[in-house]
Amino acid sequence: MDNSSASPMDIYRETMGMSLVDRFTVLTSIGDECIQEDELWFLLKRKATPVCYVWFEPSTPMNITEGILKAIYVNKMVKAGFTVKVMIADLFALIYKYGYNLDQVRTVGSYNIEMWKAAGMDLERVELVWFSDELNHHPANYWPLAFDVSRKSTVDQIARCCSIMESFLPDLLPGAELLYPCLQIAAILSQKADMWLFSTDQRDASMIARSYAENIKGQNKPIILLHNMLPSLLEKPELQRRGDPARTVFMEDGADILSFKMEKAFCPPKLALGNPCLEYIKYVIFPLFGKFEVVQEEMDGGTKTFSSMEELVVDYESGVVDSANVKLAFEKSLNKILQPVHDYFWDNKGAMALFCSLKEYQRARRE
Repeated sequence: MDNSSASPMDIYRETMGMSLVDRFTVLTSIGDECIQEDELWFLLKRKATPVCYVWFEPSTPMNITEGILKAIYVNKMVKAGFTVKVMIADLFALIYKYGYNLDQVRTVGSYNIEMWKAAGMDLERVELVWFSDELNHHPANYWPLAFDVSRKSTVDQIARCCSIMESFLPDLLPGAELLYPCLQIAAILSQKADMWLFSTDQRDASMIARSYAENIKGQNKPIILLHNMLPSLLEKPELQRRGDPARTVFMEDGADILSFKMEKAFCPPKLALGNPCLEYIKYVIFPLFGKFEVVQEEMDGGTKTFSSMEELVVDYESGVVDSANVKLAFEKSLNKILQPVHDYFWDNKGAMALFCSLKEYQRARRE
């Protein structure tokens, strides 16, 4: 599926007003880590419209890391002049989506696309690539590469790439978990990309891909940009049930659900380090609104509007703003972000049909 309507020359003209430093700053603001920044700088100097692939695995319910943050990051890359392609890893989702078939995973992916539309992702400037289609069209380019990656990597290297490895003893790790990195690395290497955007939990796989590209294939290594993952909202998440919906915020969450989650959210007074609510505010609220307003009684210092995360942290740690009021302001901001998403689904019959079909399937599985 190709939703791209702007040509590379159109994108080039739009970025002409941005300096090289501005483009570099926009891109490095996306992630927690760029591998390698010097390579990114050189890429921007030599190429007007580089190609960046964004890795995405279909999911339902969709959390705001994949919904809101992905939209923010993709729009930033488009602004910086990149040709952005989202790799929808539908086949990979079958490893985790027990009971689903490929058609159902594709339905989930279509639902996720509607979420991005509702969240404001500039999909007119983005190409959506279904991995199963890529594999069907170019199997000879993919499978030999996947097998070669598996031969030239040790079990220990591959196991470190497994996202749920910490949940299992080594001898109980599901075999599918060991397949995933080899298949993903082959997917990375089989695309003509200047850069890939991954979440930080996929760093090991992306580093193996870079090493393989350089040492085995003798080709240019893709630049890797790693974005953060929002933390669990609960205190001591390692002691909580992994499937507890209160751990995170989902795109579907209404006002009542958000209120419940905010009541349970861990937000220790005067402590910014390791405070999940402040992490959400830093990565979601400030990028979208450019400010954060905390309403307080006059006797507590009155309403304060913060224009940067640094300002908020100083006043929070000193006790100038109260933890309870910060949580209320956080909840209000989340409702403001998610309400247009909910309105979009109510007003769009096709999007609502996708939503209802997924809920019906999930209900049938539970029964």
